[in-house]
Amino acid sequence: MKADFSVKLNSEFRRAYKRGMRKGGRYLYAGVYRTSRSDSRLGISVGRKFGNSVQRNRFKRLVRESFRALRPYIEGSYDVIITAKPGERGALPGRKLRALHEPGYEDVYRDFYHILKSLGLLKQADAERLKPGAKKQTAAKKQTAQEPNAEDAQAPLSVDAEEAAERKEPV
Repeated sequence: MKADFSVKLNSEFRRAYKRGMRKGGRYLYAGVYRTSRSDSRLGISVGRKFGNSVQRNRFKRLVRESFRALRPYIEGSYDVIITAKPGERGALPGRKLRALHEPGYEDVYRDFYHILKSLGLLKQADAERLKPGAKKQTAAKKQTAQEPNAEDAQAPLSVDAEEAAERKEPV
């Protein structure tokens, strides 16, 4: 993501939290503030309680990718500030404390989508098409349509193939 589309200043983060709309999901907490810029921007805050640096950076990449996918469908221009909610943490014997469940792309996208939809930021015409799981359903339908039936696999041989089999002499 280009630096032009990132919220960097502490004052912008505070303004979105204090004056903007706020909504929380399972993995994310969002503060959204309407701006007069030409396009929406994203700011991400992930605390150390979320996990180690690998987990925190992976989560930031997932949030950026979700924002990239949903950004063209956001009505207006907003500063969207995302804060990660730390999940349950635990440690195995002899190991460091870390998150027990790391959210995947589908989890983050679903949470981000529902937050933006509940705040009324998504264009209504595109809201259903962007719904999480919609792409999976269409891909599953395509796959079942392309799979051959068991009957088709054992179709009778053509006349030419039968004749060729009859002409073969045993050795």
